[in-house]
Amino acid sequence: MNLLVGATGFVGGHVVEYLFQQGEISKGVFRKGSHLKIMDTSGVQGVEADLLDHHSLHEAMEGVDIVYSMASPMPGADDDFMRINTEGLLNLLEVAKEAKAKAFVHLSTIEVFGFKAGTVQGSAPNPSNEYQRAKAEAERLLDEFSRRSSGPRVAVIRAAKAVGSRDETLVLPVLSKAETGTITVPSGGPMSFIHPKDIAQAMYRAAIGGVPTGSRYNVMSFEATPEALVREIVSACGKSAEVRRQGLFSGSSLPGYTTELLKASLRIEPQPNWGELGYAPQYSLKTTCEEIATWYKKSPWVTESA
Repeated sequence: MNLLVGATGFVGGHVVEYLFQQGEISKGVFRKGSHLKIMDTSGVQGVEADLLDHHSLHEAMEGVDIVYSMASPMPGADDDFMRINTEGLLNLLEVAKEAKAKAFVHLSTIEVFGFKAGTVQGSAPNPSNEYQRAKAEAERLLDEFSRRSSGPRVAVIRAAKAVGSRDETLVLPVLSKAETGTITVPSGGPMSFIHPKDIAQAMYRAAIGGVPTGSRYNVMSFEATPEALVREIVSACGKSAEVRRQGLFSGSSLPGYTTELLKASLRIEPQPNWGELGYAPQYSLKTTCEEIATWYKKSPWVTESA
């Protein structure tokens, strides 16, 4: 039995679908007020719990062998975002240990390297903002736990910038701006992106593959410039918007944090330890944008709230 924490989020929803396709039986933790459609349509048992509430986690952990830890609110989205990333993570680890879970796979991000790292292979974490510091601190706590504890095997998946259907940070703003005829994108260089189903694949491989505790894997699907990605999304979705690079006197059409991330152009080169993990990217720039287009053509109204 799997326990999916953060199952109602963008990446979490894709992990839910991926595990369902693998024939896995899962429970999904949700907080009051969460949207449960993804879990309902994928046969996942919903369990209301709070990472800051030990008792609710004990109930959620009953019968669980593998924990997928994906809950990670952004600053401003949740007043408890730092506590959830640290104290909440420790609570989840301790309860997983008490329940004798076998594996604990945590989703992190290459953003722990900050916005000035370039190619991250061989680099040490160097967070440059509050969100990145929270993610780096979570990794430190996981390291400490895996060294001192005889609990579940701990593995960390550091993902590139995720892009795919239901993405509210890049895809929805792009499709919304496409309605106006012009999209201005940051003038960043090539960077790594990952489809959330490839994140799901990496997490699943880490969970079932017996990788050493304390393992970390930097994963990506493809490389593209922000301009090339946005052009491909627009084209795949049948839009005719003009895509421009941000200039000295023009602002980006995309949200502020997304713009900063795209400007940083963080890159992951194919990693030697992908073989150990059994990970092989399944999505390219083209197939990712085709998947976005398939979703958008079924739900063209999504841009109304973007």
